[in-house]
Amino acid sequence: MTLKDTSGLGISTSEEAKENFRDLKTRKKPVKTIQEDEELIDMTFNKKKADDRKEWLKSYEPGIYLNHNAKEISIKDFVNKESILFSRTNNERSIPNILDGFKLGQRKVLYTCIKKKYKNEIKVASLAGAVLAEAAYHHDDFSIRGATIVAMAQDFIGSNNINILHGVGQFGTRSQGGKDAASARCISVTVPKLTRLIFHPQDDGLLTYCSDDGQIVEPEWYLPIIPMILVNGSESIGTGYNIYIPSYNPQDIVNNLKLMIDGRKPVPMHPWYRGFRGCIEQTGEDKYKVCGTIEPVNNGSGVRITELPIRVWTQNYKEQLEQWISGTEKVPAWIIGYKENHSIANINFTVQLTEEKLNNALEEGLEKKFKLNTNINTSNMVCLDGKGRIKKYSSAEEILLEFYDYRLEYYYKRKNHMLKVLELEVNQLRNKARFIQMKIDHNLVFEGLHKTEIIKLLESEGFEKFRNIKEGQSGNGYDYLMNTKSRSFCEEEAQKLENKKTKKEKEFNVLQKKTPQEIWKEDLDAFLNECNVSIETLNTHILHL
Repeated sequence: MTLKDTSGLGISTSEEAKENFRDLKTRKKPVKTIQEDEELIDMTFNKKKADDRKEWLKSYEPGIYLNHNAKEISIKDFVNKESILFSRTNNERSIPNILDGFKLGQRKVLYTCIKKKYKNEIKVASLAGAVLAEAAYHHDDFSIRGATIVAMAQDFIGSNNINILHGVGQFGTRSQGGKDAASARCISVTVPKLTRLIFHPQDDGLLTYCSDDGQIVEPEWYLPIIPMILVNGSESIGTGYNIYIPSYNPQDIVNNLKLMIDGRKPVPMHPWYRGFRGCIEQTGEDKYKVCGTIEPVNNGSGVRITELPIRVWTQNYKEQLEQWISGTEKVPAWIIGYKENHSIANINFTVQLTEEKLNNALEEGLEKKFKLNTNINTSNMVCLDGKGRIKKYSSAEEILLEFYDYRLEYYYKRKNHMLKVLELEVNQLRNKARFIQMKIDHNLVFEGLHKTEIIKLLESEGFEKFRNIKEGQSGNGYDYLMNTKSRSFCEEEAQKLENKKTKKEKEFNVLQKKTPQEIWKEDLDAFLNECNVSIETLNTHILHL
């Protein structure tokens, strides 16, 4: 049986469309309503009923579906058996996972980049097409281009602390919060070295990959060496949930992970945004005040603003200044004018106003008067946990603790897996080296024999069988020997194999002595080293703009 995605009418052929709409009397279902249905409709669509929708989603039972063969459909069945499926799917796409920090679309992008092994630049538009094909992305490619791929490569202040993709071209600035990015057909991305230090290649084979209509696609989650959900944060709206997770300093996260590896408790962390020169101070248990930077200048005739609060974009603030110059019906004009001297990364407004207005602003507070204060709340930190369940977290440390348990378990798995791989490679090299040496010494002669006879000969000499993925169980297990080219039957090749075997044996012995915790610390150190190099490169690039 062949499965077909039917997510839209446009996918149907003319014949299928005619078939679907031919017998409308049978296919069109009357809707049965009762008085109680009004409450269900209100619960489903009322913005104020978010908490009710959360409880409603908890009532979902896997396998439930609407019976389309029924003569009529009730509002109750439609809401509880059909609409609930849409809402769950919407949350799966909208809510990030605690383990990799990704929403579904972001995970599909990284999966495609890893699968295709992109080493050079690729146009954003081309990558979007590859995601549709390789990861079975069933939605509009416009959203995967702009809202996902471009966003993953943005590095201006207030976007990513660590961008998973490296953008080549104009990916937007803090002037318009990234909306000033160039067209997807004009800009390109690469996969930086730092990304594969975070999402380590040795973990790829340990993950559980999903299937979409028989096609193997992205894993249910990646497992980076640090919780990327805290590094870059997340903001989205799902059914019943308004999610906001601020960004935190990667260095603080690594320090806490090392404390936990050593058996100690993590210390509290506070929101942090790379390059931000303002102030973030805690004002409550789950609340922070974010302040820009402002000071009087020109002997009391103006002020200079050198930083805006996080995600207050330059263009928006400029429009605010224009309103203060012209005035509105409710607020009269109170500043004279302003000058701009910004760079790509830094803000610099010089605002002119009268001495009287400046004194009034000083009394009220410059930050308050010039609207340079915003708030960050940590009361809506909602993620999908490792089992795909929606869960609310009370703090960054709670997220870190849950991530730690999963990550440490997979370091044990990684070590065991790598030991098996190295052991297999050592045995294979040992057998191949002995095979070549026997050929050199003329102690193994099979020229002119049938294949079955050669296999029996190799078995009698005690050579081990190794089947690769392509062979499967049907292979004879000796292709790694029988496919050896005749020019390899020389002392130089035998010595080369012996050296390789010795090197692999050394790797095996070194890895065997390491604890999973030590491996994790090595990964964290390698990450920090590359992270510092990347930040220095970025800062140097910005200084020259």
